[in-house]
Amino acid sequence: MDESHKSCSELFDCSCPELDELVALARASGAYGSRLTGAGWGGCTVSLVCESEVEEFKNRLKEGYPKYRGLTGAELNEVVFATKPSSGAFGTHSCGFCQGHRVLNHELAVLKL
Repeated sequence: MDESHKSCSELFDCSCPELDELVALARASGAYGSRLTGAGWGGCTVSLVCESEVEEFKNRLKEGYPKYRGLTGAELNEVVFATKPSSGAFGTHSCGFCQGHRVLNHELAVLKL
């Protein structure tokens, strides 16, 4: 996740200072990895965080990111929220090489600017 974000930011120039700041803050706040999600140029990040550490992670983001300071309850939950991975959307791919393995698509957590 971290290398993917670095690539988006440095090689493809599809990040922005706010996303780069959120990714760095997420990593410093205990995320195993973090990156922009969506089309880039503003929007959201997705971060991998241990379920037992989600609330502490959210509190660290709230204190560390100036735009989140002062947000509470529903306001905070609108910009920082957790979701669990699942089988998500998937399809079956059959190319002879992978022999019909399911292709999964899921996200873990989202942080909005």
